[in-house]
Amino acid sequence: MVHSRNYKLGSEFPAEFFVQQAVEAHFLSKGFSVDTSTHIDLLCRHSETGELWQIEAKGKTSQPGLDFRTCLGQLLQRMNGDGINYSVAVPRLPQYLAQISQTSSWAAERLNISWVLVDPDGHVSIERSGARHVQR
Repeated sequence: MVHSRNYKLGSEFPAEFFVQQAVEAHFLSKGFSVDTSTHIDLLCRHSETGELWQIEAKGKTSQPGLDFRTCLGQLLQRMNGDGINYSVAVPRLPQYLAQISQTSSWAAERLNISWVLVDPDGHVSIERSGARHVQR
């Protein structure tokens, strides 16, 4: 997939470009179409089921706490309805796992926010409030 966005920190794990590419590949392999042409990092829609995922992606930076909270803010500002799977995609790193554990599970459940974790090999897992989501 061709991206018009500029990724200054490269394309290797744990850079944002790597995270976004892994998440795109994951959803494409599950039969979703992926749109990266909006302000939302990834908008994934399944043509048969109508399932919709709105995902903000972040890679490792020098300030993971600040960037994680910025990512949550971007997600929150762009929420526009029920029935959408809202997600934050990050590399599986201790810094981001700590940020996820500090996020209110009460709020995440009510806002239907899940965590998309990307491993160094590109494997993607989806978790909700500490428990894995059905889709892998």
